[in-house]
Amino acid sequence: MPATKKKPAKSTVRPRAAKPTRARLEQNDRTIGRVGKSLEDAQKDLTAIGASLGTGATDLSKDVVRLLRVARRDVTKIGKTVRRDLEHLQRDLGSAAKARPRRARATKAK
Repeated sequence: MPATKKKPAKSTVRPRAAKPTRARLEQNDRTIGRVGKSLEDAQKDLTAIGASLGTGATDLSKDVVRLLRVARRDVTKIGKTVRRDLEHLQRDLGSAAKARPRRARATKAK
């Protein structure tokens, strides 16, 4: 009885991105980082001036600080999601380019 052949294990190594793609990914990461940093700075500034505001403005300031904190967290999450989606898309496009199209079977005429 012949020995059964095992399929080779899938490689866990990610394919490297081409230079233009890698440059775009890095630029996107820097842009998302700048947005997050801006939100963080705005939150710190609002917290710093919060003590000098009146009672009505203090409540508003707290609400805005809370919104900025949520927005910064969401920007970070979106950045990670976009990066992951682009990596998956790049991998899928690379594998689709390597795949050979299947031949159409000849059908018998009745």
